[in-house]
Amino acid sequence: MAVDTAPDNHSDQAAASGLSIGKWLRTQSLAAMVLSLALSPLGATAAYSSLFGSLAAFIPAVFFAAIAGRKIGSSSAVFLQAAVVGEALKLLLTALICVAVFRWVDPLAPGWFFVGMIVVIMAGWVGLFRGLNSGN
Repeated sequence: MAVDTAPDNHSDQAAASGLSIGKWLRTQSLAAMVLSLALSPLGATAAYSSLFGSLAAFIPAVFFAAIAGRKIGSSSAVFLQAAVVGEALKLLLTALICVAVFRWVDPLAPGWFFVGMIVVIMAGWVGLFRGLNSGN
């Protein structure tokens, strides 16, 4: 019985992508905290509204990363299936969080809620590109 000693490119690729995903999520969480703290002087409603908006984008992103991230390095069909399922779950979770926040959080500053969502999504792009460009 021969033992395969060839380097496993799939696991190397998955490990490198895991570092990129980690930077993506860390950048998003840092952006959410900085925005919330920056809005504190404007009042608690602005700060927690932006934080809820940030969470409405961040929590689904974590689920997407957990689902699709495990399949990086797999065959294209397996990864694509995981990405589609992850994206569908991400959209569903985003909608459910938005409905819950707008239904049960009162008072809420809707503008700051959406600013929080936008900032976290854009921070995710920055974190992802940083991770890809750094070679990790």
